[in-house]
Amino acid sequence: MIDLPDPLTRPALLKVYRPIRAAIQTVLTAAVDRCGKPDFDRAAKHLGLVDAEQMALEDTAAMLCDIALFEPNQRGRRAYDRFLARGAEALDPPERAVAERLGGAFFSVFRVAQWHAFGGVWVENLLDGDRRFWLMDEGLEASASEGMVIGLRVFDVGPFHAGLGLIVDPDSVMVGFCIEAAARGNPLPVRHSMAATFYGDAIAEATMPVMLGSMVEEVAAMNESERRAALDGLDRLVDPNSPGDAELRDLLVSLVGAVPPPVAPPPTSRRKRRR
Repeated sequence: MIDLPDPLTRPALLKVYRPIRAAIQTVLTAAVDRCGKPDFDRAAKHLGLVDAEQMALEDTAAMLCDIALFEPNQRGRRAYDRFLARGAEALDPPERAVAERLGGAFFSVFRVAQWHAFGGVWVENLLDGDRRFWLMDEGLEASASEGMVIGLRVFDVGPFHAGLGLIVDPDSVMVGFCIEAAARGNPLPVRHSMAATFYGDAIAEATMPVMLGSMVEEVAAMNESERRAALDGLDRLVDPNSPGDAELRDLLVSLVGAVPPPVAPPPTSRRKRRR
C-alpha cells in the first residue's frame, strides 16, 4: 500500500508519484517483451492496422502494445496475466507492487471535473454512474480543460489512480451510445473493445489525409466493376458502430460516384480503300 505524507504538499506528492510513473514504464516494457506474435496480430486486427502509414504514427505502437497486453484473446485470457504469472517475479519489489496493481487497469471514458489541490485532476467515470476519483497525471493536469471528455486506461495506485500514458479524444456520438448501453447494463456497442474502437478511430483520423490521397489514385485507375467490388469488400470489413469506419466508407462511396471511369480512346475508323 502506498501512503501519502501528512501534511501533503505538491513537492511531497510528486516525490511519491514520479517513481510510480517510472515504474509503470519499466513494467510495461518488461510485459511487452513477453507478448508473442499472436498477441500483436490480434491487436493489429482489432485496431484495423493495414498499412505502413498507420504504423508510422507516434502513438500507434503504444496503442498496439496496450491492446496486446490488456485486452483478452478469444479464450478470455490476457497477455498481461501471463506476464504476472511468469516474468514479473524478476522485477524489483517496488516495481513488482506496481505490476500487481496494473493487473486491475481498465479502459473507460472520463470527464475532467476539476483540478486537484496538490496535483492531477478529479475525473468522473461516465460509464460507471459518474463515479469520481483522483487521477494523478502531470501531463493531463497541464493540458486538460474542465468538462473535457477523454478515453484512457487507468489503475488504482491506492491514494489516487494513474493513467498508462495514452489519452484519446473519443467520438461524442459513440460515447453517448456507450453511456446509454452501460446505464442499461447492456454490452457496449463496439466490435472488439472500447479501447480498440477509440484507438482505431484515432489512428484512422490521423492517417485519413494520406489514405485518402492514395485512395483517390487507386480508385481513379479502376473501372466501374472494380470500384463496386472494392465497395462491396469494404462493406464486409467495416464496423457499423465505428464512426471512423463509417467515414471511410462514406469517402469511398463519394469517390466511386465522383471519379469518372477511365475514358477509353475512340476507336480508329478504318476507311475502305478504293480500288
